[in-house]
Amino acid sequence: MPQIIEIGLTLPEGQRLHQSMGSILHGALMEYARPDFAEAMHMAGVRPFSQFVYFDKSSGRAVWRIAALNDAAAEEIAYALAKMPQNLSLKQKGYVVQLGKTQLIKQQNCGDMVQQFFTTQQLPRKAEITFATSASFKAYGAYKIYPDNAYIFRSLLARWNAFSGGIMLEEEKLEQHLAEAVKVIGYNLSLQQYSVGGAPIDAFKGHYSLLLRGTQAQNRIAALLLSYAEYAGIGIKTALGMGGVFVKLLP
Repeated sequence: MPQIIEIGLTLPEGQRLHQSMGSILHGALMEYARPDFAEAMHMAGVRPFSQFVYFDKSSGRAVWRIAALNDAAAEEIAYALAKMPQNLSLKQKGYVVQLGKTQLIKQQNCGDMVQQFFTTQQLPRKAEITFATSASFKAYGAYKIYPDNAYIFRSLLARWNAFSGGIMLEEEKLEQHLAEAVKVIGYNLSLQQYSVGGAPIDAFKGHYSLLLRGTQAQNRIAALLLSYAEYAGIGIKTALGMGGVFVKLLP
């Protein structure tokens, strides 16, 4: 069952949260994970979790947000977090960050998500996507520095089909059909590189709004996948802190 947890972070006085800390915390998570899980994640093309850091303005605190895409990943992440010290030394930063209590934010069975979006009579018509951390896509050996709707849906379909427990969405060229069924109605984006191991990745960050204007079937699938994006993230390296999103589905 997909689930999202959050952990408050207390940084040393004078230190500011930067989104690339997500890459460092991924390393810490793998350090305290079971060796077989860490090795499997190193080899995996599509990983069963995403994570990123962000600053929550409402509470005035830094937050580490982790999403598991299935029960097995949730169990492995819980094991790693239980082993992790409350005062976590970040060698790359040269300081210690204090971890708060783990809070369950939401969880929902994939079957229930399908039931929700495939039976409702009041389908959302708009989606407001906030890229809280920089996102990118890899195409023809280069990074795409702007959103591409087909790549957004391709990313989400890959994770959904890998971890939904057999509820497959496999129509031919589905990502292209979904991309044609939505329209960009607003955006406020900026180029912002993301650093992984000191290597910068060209990427974008900000707000992106879509109108769902396809057939009823297309709109149901699009709404399902965009809702799932909060668990899966969007684009490349979502396990390393990229592509962390918040999504609002509106009438």
